[in-house]
Amino acid sequence: MQAKFEPRRLKQARALRRMTLADLGARTDVTRQGLSQFENGDRVPAPETLLRIAAELDFPIEFFWRGVGPVERSPRSLVHYRSLRRTRDTILDKQRAAAVLDMAAAVMDAMQEHVDYADADIPKISPDVDPLSLSGDEVEEVANAVRKELGLGLGPISDVTLLVENRSIPVMHFPLPDGMDGLSAYYGRRPFIVVSSDATRDRSRLNVAHEFGHLVLHESISVEGELDIETFRLVEDQAWRFAGALMLPAESFLKDVYSTSLDALLLLKKRWGVSVAAIIKRLQVLGILNQDQVKYLNIQKRQRNWSRAEPGDDAQRESSRLFRRAADYLSAEAGIPLHQFAAEARLPLPILASALETTPAELIPPRMENVVQFRPKG
Repeated sequence: MQAKFEPRRLKQARALRRMTLADLGARTDVTRQGLSQFENGDRVPAPETLLRIAAELDFPIEFFWRGVGPVERSPRSLVHYRSLRRTRDTILDKQRAAAVLDMAAAVMDAMQEHVDYADADIPKISPDVDPLSLSGDEVEEVANAVRKELGLGLGPISDVTLLVENRSIPVMHFPLPDGMDGLSAYYGRRPFIVVSSDATRDRSRLNVAHEFGHLVLHESISVEGELDIETFRLVEDQAWRFAGALMLPAESFLKDVYSTSLDALLLLKKRWGVSVAAIIKRLQVLGILNQDQVKYLNIQKRQRNWSRAEPGDDAQRESSRLFRRAADYLSAEAGIPLHQFAAEARLPLPILASALETTPAELIPPRMENVVQFRPKG
């Protein structure tokens, strides 16, 4: 089949490079109107124009020929960001993050050309319940019910990423800007989570739980544009309340709290895999700490230089496995090595490397060696 220009890829590539139409136009000598027509599918760029655009965006030309598969083509739900700021930089950050979500869906499509993934299995609230009507205590009840349905008992969760991916929900770790710790959305019935690869292990675990909370609670919330500020705050508070209850269930967690000193909270961090900062917030939510006590603990944290980095933050973060295990299966059972899959997928290597928890170098074909045999002339 002849290669065909895919308009969506140009918009995604531009978003991944945090460029506006004007930015790209100035660098490629293509008018803003012309680029817009390319992205909307109204016109197809001439080969030399596409080469110039691809070179400026630093994307392989093959990327712009990759079609859109059934998962990526599915209607995307509201993307849950962590901010409503509307500066030029935050808008570009959000567009880039949404493009990363699209790429996760594209990786799923590339994988499903070879293997079948099970449908996502997410415990959800009743469709008759308006999620925006749920109180904090009711969100706690939902989180407790989810723990029960997943067979978690009341103890610490050893690997949150594995827990989520075992429900066939891809989790992708990728560099995100400061203040955007994670995001999530549904593509049709298939959910995706992207969290910052720069977060510490314990913060990353809570980020995954937070986005999982959005998927459990907020699937029915779908609006054009963005939420208003009041609804946004409510939705984010609910996701944090869910994450706190999922990671630190009140019934068992409080039995481990024998002191609220920082040293005692550090021991709780080691046991439950949640940061001291998040534990303090959880204890405040549960009524164990009042505002003055929280303020005092935060002062102590600053005095110990724990504001930016806590003891134990150098622990290795959890890894995603859903995509990598399929890639390993293709290599072992179908004879399709990683570099061949990467070539067929036609996706940017840094994106694919993040999805597969590997390095771009692993996705490049091995260098050919001279295999011609010589012998001395007799």
